[in-house]
Amino acid sequence: MRTLVWSVIVLAGLAAGAEAQTLERRGTVAGNAGGGRTWDDEGSLGTGAVVGGRVDWKFLESVSLEASVDVLSHDRSGGAFEAEGRTAFIGASLLKRFGAAAARPYVLVGYHLAQHSGSTTFLGERRDRDSTGHGFHFGGGVMVRIGERFELGPEARFYMIKPDTDSDPALAYWIGVRFGVQF
Repeated sequence: MRTLVWSVIVLAGLAAGAEAQTLERRGTVAGNAGGGRTWDDEGSLGTGAVVGGRVDWKFLESVSLEASVDVLSHDRSGGAFEAEGRTAFIGASLLKRFGAAAARPYVLVGYHLAQHSGSTTFLGERRDRDSTGHGFHFGGGVMVRIGERFELGPEARFYMIKPDTDSDPALAYWIGVRFGVQF
């Protein structure tokens, strides 16, 4: 009888360990949408929508390496200065999650390439702009777990860009909603 009890305990422990291993997630695939603003060295280039995608791989208990692509549009019309365009950010970030609750805050910091395409108009004179810059970004948010694999929450990112000229984007930020699926 004692052998049977120990066998059941050992088998239950092995089954629980196997289940815990299957529930452990190695990363997340996510998308985001929201709104933001783009600035050059003198002022605002305008506001617009942002959409993006990202994938992160957990390499420590609460730290992940993330690859991301975000596209932020901007539009400023009316007045002596007008601008329109979009900037694509391709980035790599370190992402740190806090806690183990269903709602986990996180922060991130990283490096990105920024490809900008657009135009500016000053006193009726239009100039097309195309540039590629690079810089650092930081941000954060909260991941709220929905069921076993899904997460949803707010996110904000701030980009500092080394522009080619003083009319190209030098700063951008966006605030949006992130939806992810853990794998």
